[in-house]
Amino acid sequence: MKRDGRRKDAASASPVAVYAERAERFDREAATRTATVGAYGTWRLILFAAAVAGAWWQFASGNGTAAWAVLAASAVAFGVLVVRQRAARQRLRRAEFMADFNRAGIARVERRWADLPPAPRITAPGSHDYAADLDLYGDASLLRLVGTCGTAPGWRTLQSWLLGRADPETVALRQEAVREMAAALDFRDRLAAEARLAAASAPGQKAPMPGEEAPTPVGTASRPNDSDAPTERFLRWAEGDSWLPNHRWVRNTALVLTPVNLAAIALYVVGAAPTAALAWTLLVSVLVRTLRRKAIRQVFAEAGDGESGIRRYGDLLGHLHRAPLTSRYMTRVRQRIGEGPRAAPEEIARLRRLLDLADVRRSPLFHLPLAIVLHWDVHVLAALERWKARSGRRVRDWLDAIGEAEALAALAAAAADHPYWTVPALDADASTLRARSLGHPLLAPGACVRNDVEVGPAGSFLLVTGSNMSGKSTLLRAVGLNAVLAQAGGPVCAAELRMPPLRVVTSMRVEDSVTGGVSFFMAGLHRLKEVVDAARSAADSPQPDSASSGAGALRTLYLLDEILRGTNSAERRIAARTVLRHLLETDAIGAVTTHDLSLADAKDLVARAVAMHFTESVGDGADGLAFDYRLRPGIATSTNALKLLEMVGLGPDTGG
Repeated sequence: MKRDGRRKDAASASPVAVYAERAERFDREAATRTATVGAYGTWRLILFAAAVAGAWWQFASGNGTAAWAVLAASAVAFGVLVVRQRAARQRLRRAEFMADFNRAGIARVERRWADLPPAPRITAPGSHDYAADLDLYGDASLLRLVGTCGTAPGWRTLQSWLLGRADPETVALRQEAVREMAAALDFRDRLAAEARLAAASAPGQKAPMPGEEAPTPVGTASRPNDSDAPTERFLRWAEGDSWLPNHRWVRNTALVLTPVNLAAIALYVVGAAPTAALAWTLLVSVLVRTLRRKAIRQVFAEAGDGESGIRRYGDLLGHLHRAPLTSRYMTRVRQRIGEGPRAAPEEIARLRRLLDLADVRRSPLFHLPLAIVLHWDVHVLAALERWKARSGRRVRDWLDAIGEAEALAALAAAAADHPYWTVPALDADASTLRARSLGHPLLAPGACVRNDVEVGPAGSFLLVTGSNMSGKSTLLRAVGLNAVLAQAGGPVCAAELRMPPLRVVTSMRVEDSVTGGVSFFMAGLHRLKEVVDAARSAADSPQPDSASSGAGALRTLYLLDEILRGTNSAERRIAARTVLRHLLETDAIGAVTTHDLSLADAKDLVARAVAMHFTESVGDGADGLAFDYRLRPGIATSTNALKLLEMVGLGPDTGG
């Protein structure tokens, strides 16, 4: 009963209060674990000093056997302390990461962008339908707001979900998992910590020590789309052909010569075999090793380089495999991790042990006798290739499972951060995008003004007018971003949102190109041509996974901000009307903003334009304009360009 009470309290508390309490708790845990790590260090120093003193005393007493026994026992005890201190340091870093993750949660809720982890330095293709216009990337962006991922697979998956769209069936599965994860705070904290530990142990990265700032690892917030070269090399090895089946004589020779060498050595030691017999068997072994040493070393390099990247995911996969989640999506993720003779965490642990055996090569004095007498490398390679045959082609799916779980957790964090957001409804039979209390996801809750919005049906368009800074562009981005979130499977900044599956296409931030010889106006035309082409082709394009979901054609949602700036008003009006006529001939739905209050005055457009507008109140002084950002029916009746000119100290010249 007490536990249920705590859950109810957590559910009713504000996200900021929950994050603050959890960050404080993990800070206390980190402080305790810091003391533990320090204690292990102290005991190591004490043990070392005691071992040296004890051994010296025994040697001085003439008892060499006891001295060596003291040193041996001390070495074992020292090794135990090293292992335990390493585990304690890992637990310390985990607690530190969980505390940092919760502090970042507060910054996300309050939109304190400067306090969030570094923004991903990745971009979509320049021709992407909406990425640049809707602020998917950058310091204050959607990817940064929901991007709680810690690994390269997680970032890649989240990015692909936000850049693409899922069919309604997949969206429903993701929504179910997001709802479940949003309430699973402990699971998400641990997932975030394990992901960051995995990233911090990537090749070339240094994991943070107590009191140090965690590094920004390759494949995380700074460069989530960087190619993980060692992992890719490992995947090529894991999914490629095995080496030994094409060199069976090497394997057969090792199987024969290993017992022969051992027998020859044993017989030589007891005096039952001459030196020549031992020399000949070892000479043959040296010859065999020399012939294939470089080839085997290359195979070990392919497996070992990537393994340093793969094995860091072992604890993360173990956390996912043990996840106390029952949603259909996460059940499938756990099943993918657990398929086969052994679950993924066990297989990675097995791989780690095998490659530790292969790493004996790094100690030539120890490795050379093993390689000659026991054909060590061949036997280890055989074990590696048995692992490869059993699990090599599963590794990529394990990484994909990590990516999907992290992407779901990122969307779940957005849901937990914003309890006033809602789960949208994707309805293939809907003809409009209809939202109640729709807001811009990137605005802080206290600054976000919400409006009821309806876009569609086909054959009509939402015409939004208003003066400068009144909120027209923000409204378009709010519609677009929420549509993107909805089709990624996430929550949306609205009290209610129902929409059909949509291809979102925008024309907002048009740029000219001096080097390409493209003017601002021409760049705008090219972009509008892409929008019209998308609207025309959508009816002929099946929805993603439509073969399995039964979904029909995909409708286009176009969002056009100030069409064709860069030419004179008369020609711009004619061109804009022409573009609108092309779009209205398709099955697309959309919204258009403009300062030109006569844009839709043409007879064939008047009846098809759903006019809405923003306005402002005008007063005196520097703060003479006030915006309420409320959407109202009809065409705007006011302008404010001259007032804004005056506010910045460039009032109109009245000198005549």
